[in-house]
Amino acid sequence: MAYQVLSRKWRPKKFQDVVGQEHVTRSFQNVILKDKPGHAYVLTGTRGIGKTSVARIFAKSLRCINREQDANPCNNCEGCKEFESGSSMNVLEIDGASNNSVDDIRDLVNNVQTLPTFGKYKIYIIDEVHMLSTSAFNALLKTLEEPPAHSLFLLATTEPHKLLDTVLSRCIRFDFRNASVETLTSHIKKVAAKEGITFEDEKLISILANQGQGSFRDTLSLMDQVLSFSEDNMITEEVMSLALGLAKISSIRNLCEYLLLGNAKGCSDTLKTMLYENVSIENITHDVLDFIYDLITEIDNLESLNLNKEAKAYLANATIDEVFWIFESLSKDFSWAIGSLIPEKTINIILQKHARRAQVLKGTGLSLSIPSTSPLPLSIEEEDNKESLKKKVTPTSDQEENGFQEIQAKEPVKNKTKESTTIDEEINSQKKENKEEAAVEEIKVEIKAEPEALLEKTWPAFESFLKKEIPAIFAELEQGNALDSLVLGSEKAVMKYGFSEEAKLFYEHLVTGEGKEKIEGLMRTFFKVSEAQINLTYLDTEAAEEEKFLSKSDIREKERQISIENKEKRLRKHPVIQEAEKLFGKPIDRVKVKEE
Repeated sequence: MAYQVLSRKWRPKKFQDVVGQEHVTRSFQNVILKDKPGHAYVLTGTRGIGKTSVARIFAKSLRCINREQDANPCNNCEGCKEFESGSSMNVLEIDGASNNSVDDIRDLVNNVQTLPTFGKYKIYIIDEVHMLSTSAFNALLKTLEEPPAHSLFLLATTEPHKLLDTVLSRCIRFDFRNASVETLTSHIKKVAAKEGITFEDEKLISILANQGQGSFRDTLSLMDQVLSFSEDNMITEEVMSLALGLAKISSIRNLCEYLLLGNAKGCSDTLKTMLYENVSIENITHDVLDFIYDLITEIDNLESLNLNKEAKAYLANATIDEVFWIFESLSKDFSWAIGSLIPEKTINIILQKHARRAQVLKGTGLSLSIPSTSPLPLSIEEEDNKESLKKKVTPTSDQEENGFQEIQAKEPVKNKTKESTTIDEEINSQKKENKEEAAVEEIKVEIKAEPEALLEKTWPAFESFLKKEIPAIFAELEQGNALDSLVLGSEKAVMKYGFSEEAKLFYEHLVTGEGKEKIEGLMRTFFKVSEAQINLTYLDTEAAEEEKFLSKSDIREKERQISIENKEKRLRKHPVIQEAEKLFGKPIDRVKVKEE
């Protein structure tokens, strides 16, 4: 016997064989058991989910002489054998795509009056009924509404919106559901067990189920395609990748690990390898987004994720806003990149941008878990100066908790004559002097900080405590700012905090999630009170303007801009810059300050 593809071999023969459509099969079984069938049914839904199969089982059961108690056909009587032979004159299956003219429907209408050769019903199954022309539908309307008692119509379509309302109003409608990934996965396992098919990894079954896009027929067709590449019915990652043009699981995992850990070169090299293996850019982008989505949904259960130790450590310390930003930004960038002139190169740049997010997003206020630059080794002279400075100023434990930074001092360059000093060297020297001045000012500020005993019950001290305990919630709270001073009593602590329109997402997340409860819990611990309350207030644009409201991240960005402007002003007064302007006869258009 010739080989029969899996989608045909596993076509349902009984109502119980139909997977995922219990709401339809149960209804048809009840209709048969009560012997109250309608005269016309329309079955709608996407391709390959069982519309025609259910119609055939229903028709076969109605024609069965020795029907089983659960309304299934017996498969042994004259009616069942006639149906199985494909030569039945009492069950007519018509393809609406190739019999869509008014003449075809007129022939059908004339045939409707003919009685069945035996049995009670004569059944017409019209597949892809939406392909009928308007004239053909109009010719069918009267018969569809009032057919002879022995006639019954089953109409199947993937596009019910194309059917005339006058047709739909004359039929009982059943909408079939798309199969879920879990249902398809279970079905694949069942078929594989019966057919002697083995999978190298269960993850491959999930990938195959995802590729089926809710269709049983498509899923089994893809399974046949993969089997044509395999040996001894063994499906491996390599076979799946070659057969369907998909990215390997390991490749997608490596690419996402490189992206999370900030390895731009690793992202680029992995992408090039997948493109060389002829994996489509659409498949790569979809798989990357699926992988990141799975990370987000399982971020509280890191041990279940198949990641290396570095990636797990990153996710353990990553803030929620950073991980959400990665998914949202990738999704937006991928959507326009696929339609660009050079999608492969565009996707490469997008991946590198996200890997370098610490540098790209510097100063935006987004709390990141990877450093913007790797620390460089110090020279011997720099190490000596660092130790000297540490002896002069030793930070307290409280200062360390509040972000105290050791400042590296460097001796100015000596023994250089004015004639041998270039403009670049002078500018660099001036930058170093400015940095040393700023360092001295910063040290003075830190030294003047109140001792730990006085800071113990202030709001800034609590924010430092919150940042240490729950960095993710601290990052969200930073998108707002205090609207009033902390009210602290012997038994109660109350704080009022506001969020502007730009930070509405963070406000809603804190209010609806567990953020507010966790903050209040830490307030009780920190301020040693029995009751703590943080009142989170949303300020619309008008209210924010009246209050002249700025979030802490806005203030930090504003201070950064002011610092840059002051440095530019100082540089413009430098003798070397002024000499250069005299030399060229015009002012220098722009002085760019390199941020530290």
